[in-house]
Amino acid sequence: MLLLLLRCFRDFSLMCMETSVLLPLAFLLLIRSDSVNVDSRKNLWTNGVLAALIFLSRLDSVILLLPLLILTLRNTGRKGVAPLLVPGLVAGAAYLTVNLVSMGTPFSVSGMMKASGFGWNSLFAGQLFAMSDPLGIRSPWGLYLILLVLAFFVVFMKDKPRSAYTSAIFLIGFTFVQLFMSQWRLWYWYAYPAVTFLAFGVPPLLQGVYRRISLSSRAESMVSALLLTVVVILSVYWGISYGRIPEDDFRYRNMLIAIEMNELLPDSSIVAMGDRAGSFAYFFHGHVIQAEGLAGDVELVRAIQSGNLDEYLDDAGCGYILSWTGPHMVEDYDRWELRIPDPAQCRVYSNTIEVLEANEIRRWPGEDLSVFLWRLHEN
Repeated sequence: MLLLLLRCFRDFSLMCMETSVLLPLAFLLLIRSDSVNVDSRKNLWTNGVLAALIFLSRLDSVILLLPLLILTLRNTGRKGVAPLLVPGLVAGAAYLTVNLVSMGTPFSVSGMMKASGFGWNSLFAGQLFAMSDPLGIRSPWGLYLILLVLAFFVVFMKDKPRSAYTSAIFLIGFTFVQLFMSQWRLWYWYAYPAVTFLAFGVPPLLQGVYRRISLSSRAESMVSALLLTVVVILSVYWGISYGRIPEDDFRYRNMLIAIEMNELLPDSSIVAMGDRAGSFAYFFHGHVIQAEGLAGDVELVRAIQSGNLDEYLDDAGCGYILSWTGPHMVEDYDRWELRIPDPAQCRVYSNTIEVLEANEIRRWPGEDLSVFLWRLHEN
């Protein structure tokens, strides 16, 4: 159990993607919400700009911003409406306009795919409540679950800071949305609401525990120093260990595969790829279609939702498909059906693309997963 908890802490420390931008901004806004004089219009405008930037970094951060905005407006009254709302409205209008021009829809393309209607997300529930990842990939959801339970205690605490209440509501609300309004599994960077709660919700909870068990100020300082020392040591260890890229890491393998394919295929090549396409596309010289619809235009989303992905790829002139799922350790298969999105990633949409053994161009074997490159259609 201790090893499991330590593994959760290790994986919880790995944040990436847009959360690298969001978390520092969210920390600054939550700190200011507790310490900044809300009577100052300058401070309110600063908080409004921070909130707008947070919203642009991830749209689901609105679950954090709404309760914080309501709590702040209760103190400021009407004078806080303009400085707190105008930056967000301007940012939102700009976002919708740019999206409409570039993607063909005012809303997020990935959001259109992931907002799959009200229902039970068994994939995320398996990650969360089983304290493990169905695909065997390192994940922080065990620790996330512990913090989620603590968040309910913080919500009902008396005399708690505004940041503690907001971070607790954020963690609970985010979990509800992912469990009931999506059908996708989550990668570890989606655990970012628990990071804000760990920083702002857990400290006042610990202070309440200290008061209840009547620790002396000296004992409280010693316990706090010990916990801080352990966290620092573990953080340094995990930072150093994550600095070494394991050879089986999919991002490292994607880079090597992309470099090899740059020599194998012309730069005009169009390659379709489902899961893990982002790190591959960064190094590949040709064009990549993210076949799950999480990046692209609204026509791709509609094709996936209607089960017409094969026709979309044909119309787009896509000549190849690269996949991390396929006949792993199978040499003779004649035909193979690829499911996109992978059922291990999404339980709503399903497209089947048939590939032939005769069209297999290259295979990169791995201990657990092999990567395959097929020609989609004969030239």
